[in-house]
Amino acid sequence: MSRTNYSAYMAIKNKILEIFRTETFDRNKLPSEAALANRLGISLVTLRESLMMLALEGYITKRHGSGNYVHPSTLDYENRSYYYTEYLKKKGYQATIKLLSQEWQVANEQEREMLKLEDGDKVLVNRLVYLADGNPAVYTIGRMPEKLFVRWDVEVMSFAHIHEMIRDYMGRDVAHALNEYIPIGLPDQLVDVFQSPKGTPIDSSDQVFYDITDLPVVHNTHYFNPKYYHLRTLQNWDLGR
Repeated sequence: MSRTNYSAYMAIKNKILEIFRTETFDRNKLPSEAALANRLGISLVTLRESLMMLALEGYITKRHGSGNYVHPSTLDYENRSYYYTEYLKKKGYQATIKLLSQEWQVANEQEREMLKLEDGDKVLVNRLVYLADGNPAVYTIGRMPEKLFVRWDVEVMSFAHIHEMIRDYMGRDVAHALNEYIPIGLPDQLVDVFQSPKGTPIDSSDQVFYDITDLPVVHNTHYFNPKYYHLRTLQNWDLGR
């Protein structure tokens, strides 16, 4: 699917989601695909592509011979957001990002493993905090390989949208990120940041972003303040059938 077509499908998908949010359906069964396509002014093929995206994301279930069923319980699912600021805004907070420090360092053993680097390779290490009404909600340590940089004015780097940052500073298109969540006790370095006792149970995650060639381009470690961020996941049962 080309980038233009993907954007078109996303726009249609969002229109369909708006219908789901503002209308109710008997037994949550959607109108016929022909009726939906006519209402949206699109072809049946285009509608079916968009409905397939919605099914893969767990918004609807498609049943041959029965129809399509919407799941209202998934519509405002908080962890669908790609960005922590978006998550915090959905929770009703004013969300901002504060950069605490930024420096070039020789990659350590874990960074070399995560980012497929060689001995002596450097990474740009960013330490930042996502704030909820001015309070620390997520503390992040990010590492970006020096050898991938195509732009060097890192002091003006924006962290609002990581896919844009990777594109602007590395010339890479993000394909996906892998996240490993690990429960830990609050480490010494975050006692003052989170204003909580050492050892307080929190969630952390190691996250690696990959470009479209499957090259790792960013390694993040996140620490989540339980007062403001709670992990919640959705299992789409149809994907396991």
